[in-house]
Amino acid sequence: MAALHDDESSRSLASTKPILPASYASNDMTYSFIAASFLSLSSRRRLTVVTLFITGLIITTIMKREELFWLLTVAAGAKPLLEQGQISAFDFPGLRFGFDRQLKITIFEDLHFGEDLWPDGKSNDPRSIKLMNDVLDWEPTDLAVLNGDLLTCEAAQLSSNYTQYIDRIVQPLVDRDIPWASTYGNHDRSSGCSARALLEREKTYNLGDKKRSWTESSVPGEDDQVGSSNYYIPIYSSGGGNAKLVMLLWFFDSRAGGAFDQTTADGKDVALEDFVAPEVVGWFGATKNAIFNQYGRQIPSLAFVHIPIQASTGLQDLRREGKANAPGIDAEAIGHQANTCDNSGNCFYNSKDSPFMRALVETEGLLAIFSGHDHAVDWCMKWSNDQPLAATDPATGNGLNVCFGRRSGFGGYDKRFAKGARKIVVHEDDIERSVAETWVRLEDGNISGSITLNTTYGADVYPAAPGQNETSFR
Repeated sequence: MAALHDDESSRSLASTKPILPASYASNDMTYSFIAASFLSLSSRRRLTVVTLFITGLIITTIMKREELFWLLTVAAGAKPLLEQGQISAFDFPGLRFGFDRQLKITIFEDLHFGEDLWPDGKSNDPRSIKLMNDVLDWEPTDLAVLNGDLLTCEAAQLSSNYTQYIDRIVQPLVDRDIPWASTYGNHDRSSGCSARALLEREKTYNLGDKKRSWTESSVPGEDDQVGSSNYYIPIYSSGGGNAKLVMLLWFFDSRAGGAFDQTTADGKDVALEDFVAPEVVGWFGATKNAIFNQYGRQIPSLAFVHIPIQASTGLQDLRREGKANAPGIDAEAIGHQANTCDNSGNCFYNSKDSPFMRALVETEGLLAIFSGHDHAVDWCMKWSNDQPLAATDPATGNGLNVCFGRRSGFGGYDKRFAKGARKIVVHEDDIERSVAETWVRLEDGNISGSITLNTTYGADVYPAAPGQNETSFR
């Protein structure tokens, strides 16, 4: 068969060509002119034109490297991160919404590792590890939050190397390539157990550009003064390059427990103050202002702290009076921040967490704060401005949802309820409307207290959670 450029073949095919718009004919003429012009050049000039064309392609590819990186990362099934210098916003590393436009957070509260050194606690850690593995198998997770009392330091400090318990805790996360962020609680500190040492152990998992632990100590000062887990994580939009800062995760250290390497004359731990320090509140305000000044808008956010704020006590009273619909267990009096205790163990509220609470309710776009500490409470309550709370400063909130997670560890006090982990799912399209979904995944695989945190939460009706009718305080 003759080649297609043969005159006879061209004539025979001419009758079968479709009729094209005039613009196509114009384009054909343009392409013919370009080809003729190129062929009329000398060989040297042709080489120059080709070189310039290839250079332009390379530059275009480089300019789109972020989008290319994102697509390759998603295709590989990895969790994409934004590292330093990849985006101009704040020049700060952060996480990104997934390609499904969701951010999925799993909170493990009160794991209490280290009690295997006590005679009655040898099975606790293996059971807690099994729970973590099961929950992570059931719940796709972009970020795990270890929200305080990772250890029971009173027991763990008996080990020759108590930081090894961090290795046990994070192994289920490392196995699944899930990043994590911690807050430290009162049981993460004692005369023989340093929260700063736990932080350093976490950081050993950050290898080169791969950041697994996002825990930081961003506020200058010693642990007993300001804590060791005050920081924030920026969350950027999904998609290709030019990512947008769309959310912030704030982490606060409520301190408490015992001062490291200090004891009283009779050998007891030196008790630390149990509230978010004033220096941290100042850092929080200054950082928020810097972000607002740079972006010209308030960024929606979530917050995490181990010991709950004192307002949660008033919210518990409202819940027990039936003034809000809030599924979950509620079987102990809440132990909150800011207490002064005498030598006999009698404690009273000293209101030193008021600056922190005020900073929270003044934070526009803060949807919820999540705490642990109290092993028999796992509800969410909306702190509104229409039901003032007694003995609380400020007495009214701004719609902030005050939430508790489910105790995840088999160590610690109170064996009445099933263990579990709180899940939070934020949809990128719902951020500006201050909406998030949350529930508790129990150790048997069932879901408890599934709710939507939105403007009508508290008035919306939800079914009771398993164990919700257990109201006897321990």
